[in-house]
Amino acid sequence: MAAIKVDISQDRYSVGSEPKPKTDMQGRQRTDRVTGIGLSTTQLVKIGPEGAEVLNCVTAGVPEVKVGDEVRPRNLIAIPWNQDGRSGVSFKADAIEAVPAPAGKGGAT
Repeated sequence: MAAIKVDISQDRYSVGSEPKPKTDMQGRQRTDRVTGIGLSTTQLVKIGPEGAEVLNCVTAGVPEVKVGDEVRPRNLIAIPWNQDGRSGVSFKADAIEAVPAPAGKGGAT
């Protein structure tokens, strides 16, 4: 099945859990087929017009984000899959980038 580009223009994302290595069934870290960089999975909480959703997003490398950070997945795609009678959707992004805090928030007064 083909990958589907996800429109994130109406959504906000925050980090639900720290990035973790994406591993295979033997516990080995998976790597990007093109670059050879280790893959990571980061749980994201998406809040959009239809409500909230939790998704696991795969990236090459480890995003420099922490739980609670507001982030933007860059070039997010959804990849439908079907294997051994099971099916679902995987998510992958080129990167997960922290959204800068608005000026005047969290700073000294």
